[in-house]
Amino acid sequence: MSKSKDTNTVNETITIVASDIPDILRMHERELEWQLEVKGNRLGLQTPYFVSEPGIGKSMLNMQVAESMGREFIDIRAGNYIPSDVRLPSVDREKGVAKYVGNEEFPFLRQGINPEGRYFIHSDEMGDASGVMHKIMKQIINDNCLGNLKLPDNTLHAASANGLAHGCMSERMPFSNANRYVFYHIKPDVDGWMTWLENLSMYPELFAFMKSNSDVPYDYDLASWDGESNFASFRSLENVGKLFESNYVKTDSEGKRVFTRPSEDPLFLPRVAGGIGYKAAKALLAWLEIYETVGSIETLLADPDNCTIPSDDTTKWIIACRLVGEATEENIDACMKVAYRLTGVKGFMAAYVAKAIVKTKPNLSSTPTIVKWMKSNTLECLGRG
Repeated sequence: MSKSKDTNTVNETITIVASDIPDILRMHERELEWQLEVKGNRLGLQTPYFVSEPGIGKSMLNMQVAESMGREFIDIRAGNYIPSDVRLPSVDREKGVAKYVGNEEFPFLRQGINPEGRYFIHSDEMGDASGVMHKIMKQIINDNCLGNLKLPDNTLHAASANGLAHGCMSERMPFSNANRYVFYHIKPDVDGWMTWLENLSMYPELFAFMKSNSDVPYDYDLASWDGESNFASFRSLENVGKLFESNYVKTDSEGKRVFTRPSEDPLFLPRVAGGIGYKAAKALLAWLEIYETVGSIETLLADPDNCTIPSDDTTKWIIACRLVGEATEENIDACMKVAYRLTGVKGFMAAYVAKAIVKTKPNLSSTPTIVKWMKSNTLECLGRG
């Protein structure tokens, strides 16, 4: 957790990082369950409210935590609704009664509420909600109900939003709502995102680029933003990996992963600049030029025990990335020998190469070389090395 203070605002804030979100949500779940057991009600509980710049990963983390808790995840996009979407009374003329109907994305409206159910309601985009919607969300979160529709007492609530200072046209919530929340201001956590990217192991070129350009995410000046250009967030950078995989990666007849030259595609620069902004796109193009000058690594694989290993980290990570692509059943032993030599005893590049080979080439996961590595590096396989 970061305890740095933001002194650029009137009210100082203490920030956390996105990887703290799961522990915070579990802390609030324990508070909820303790109060239900000891006091028999949930009155007065505060709801966690996560505030950050776009693309940090708040929504995804909330969903993953709900799964780990065994709770049914319900995502309410507060900023997208008008009151009639959420609370719309309807009259059943045959029975002569009014009943509640509402947006069909809420599972409890389609299938009814299980009084013993374990729900996790995530009120997303709260900063975009209108004043009237804030009142409705206040009832959902504070009173644990929608109109006369009561939710189980053991329902965990959380909210997320972009902040007023993030250029997202967010609105101020009513001051009376503030005490109902615990505000967590989240700063971009490049190290945490890189750990996630490493464990994902699906985008070797993006990972190698980020290893030598870790200053790219969130490098923008909001005061001079033109209102129609993008910037490099964790979300938009992952889309560069998706762009590479879907448009510029091919598999040849030998099963090798061939990364074609995106810089030769006239549409590449407009696409990538539109996705991550001009500054980050130029940094990516500069890295691709280095990537292309490294050339073939056949010489390294021909003599893995005695070949000369480059000294600079950028080239080493490009070689690691190339090893993932070059790996076949015939040369997997040579690939891993070179991978080990890239970082010596510590072997963190070898760890990445092995994990990426398993993710991108599942057919190689049962080869003796990879099996031996997995047995010797159990913690790395679990993402804890």
